[in-house]
Amino acid sequence: MVNDLGEHICFNVGRVMRRVYEHYDSRLSPFNLTTPQYMVFNALWMGDGITIGELGQRVALDGSTITGILDRMEKSGYVERRPNAEDRRSAMVHLTEKAREVGPQIIKFADELDESIRKRFSPADMVVFERVLHDLAEPPTKPLF
Repeated sequence: MVNDLGEHICFNVGRVMRRVYEHYDSRLSPFNLTTPQYMVFNALWMGDGITIGELGQRVALDGSTITGILDRMEKSGYVERRPNAEDRRSAMVHLTEKAREVGPQIIKFADELDESIRKRFSPADMVVFERVLHDLAEPPTKPLF
């Protein structure tokens, strides 16, 4: 039994995620975007004109969470929902002209963070780290816990 929280894997993963959010939040505040909105922005930057369901799969969030994020992004002028010609019950999500104008400035934040992390570790350590991250993120063949 571990008595020190700092020895727990999940505690340390949480600490890392808070630092990641701090990195993004400080850079995104001038654009009036939050970190979750940035993740959606980034997914749409790679290809917009997709359904909310497909967007949710790209960012690993459920439909109701995505809908709330899109509502706020729509109010800020970054996305718009258009009718889906193939299915009237759904909408297609598109970046706006405003998003396309600031996109190059915004998208680079992930590269900056990756670069600063990679500088701290050897290439061999990064290979192991990335493999572990991917393994933890994928649906397990065995229960995770």
